[in-house]
Amino acid sequence: MTHPLVARRGPRIFLSTVSATAIALAIVACSAQPVPPAERGGDVAGVSDFRTVAHDLGETKVAGMPKRVVALEYSFVQALDELGVTPVGIADDDDPDRIEQLLGETIDYTSVGTRLEPNLELVSNLQPDLIIADTTRHAAIYEQLSSIAPTVVLNSWEGTYDDIKDSVVTIADALGDKAAGEQAVTNHEARMEEIAAEIPNGTDGTFLLIVANPDSAALHTSSAFTGSVFEALGLTPAIESDGEAVESDAGLERLIDVDPDFLFVATDGPGTVFEQWPSTNAWAGMSAVQSGNVYEVDRNQFSRFRGLHTAEVIAEDIVQKLNGDK
Repeated sequence: MTHPLVARRGPRIFLSTVSATAIALAIVACSAQPVPPAERGGDVAGVSDFRTVAHDLGETKVAGMPKRVVALEYSFVQALDELGVTPVGIADDDDPDRIEQLLGETIDYTSVGTRLEPNLELVSNLQPDLIIADTTRHAAIYEQLSSIAPTVVLNSWEGTYDDIKDSVVTIADALGDKAAGEQAVTNHEARMEEIAAEIPNGTDGTFLLIVANPDSAALHTSSAFTGSVFEALGLTPAIESDGEAVESDAGLERLIDVDPDFLFVATDGPGTVFEQWPSTNAWAGMSAVQSGNVYEVDRNQFSRFRGLHTAEVIAEDIVQKLNGDK
C-alpha cells in the first residue's frame, strides 16, 4: 500500500463558482473561534490533535497533516518532494530555473522572494499551515514567521550531510508521518553505499570544493555539506573543521597552503579567480593540478541545494570523474 505522504497527487481542480452551501459553511466557520497561527495545521478535525516538533529554535505544535507548506531553503524543497508534498511557496531567489534543476521538473508554486530575505507578506498571503525556515538565515524573523503559521527551523545553509538527513526526518514528523522520513533516509543511505562502492580502488588523498568568486574563493571544510559528503563516501576532506563550514574570501595563497589532491571548482559562470589563478606558477605547482585532478562542477548541485538527492548527484559526479569521465 502506498504511503499517503508519498502517493502521487492528482490534478488540481479550481472552482470558478461558489455554491450556496459553501457560503453557508463559510459563515459558520467565520463565527467559530479561530485557531492561533502557531497551532494551525492541515486537515485539522479538532484543535486538540497536536504533536510537538522539536527543531533548532525550540518546539512547535503542529496539527493534522499540513498541506500548504512554505519552504525557505532549497534543501527543504527537496525534502518535501521526497515526501510527496509540493510547497505552495518557495524562497527561490527569484530564479524558477533553479527549482526545476533541483527537482528535475517544473512545479506550480508561488515565489516568496529570496532565501536571505523572504517576503513575509507574500508568505502570509499564501495562508500556509507550515513554514520551514533556516537556522542561520531566518532566526531573526522566527517570531514573525510563527505568527503566520507553525514554523520549524532547521540547519540547511550551514548544515552538514547528517544535519540534512536529520532535517528530512523532522520535516516528515511535521507533516504527520515521521516514519516516511526515516524510510526516505534509509533508502538514500543504501543508494550512497552503492555509489561509494564504485570509487576506484586505491583512491587516496584529500578532497576540496571551492566556490570561485570574482576576487576570492570560498573553501568548503569537513563541516560543510559537500565536505561531509566526501566523508560519507570514505574520502578525506582537505580541511578538517569542527564548526566552520566555509572559509570565505580565501586567496590563492591559502589554497596553496591546503594543497588538495583533488580539487572541485564551482562557479556561476565567467569572471572568477578560476580564470586568473591557472596562469600563475603557484597554481601549476599544486598537487591536484600536477596530477590532473582539477574538476569544474555545478555550483547549484555542489554548493546551494544540499538535499538527499543532491548528495547522490554529487557522489555520482565524483565517481564519474574519478573513473576518468572529466
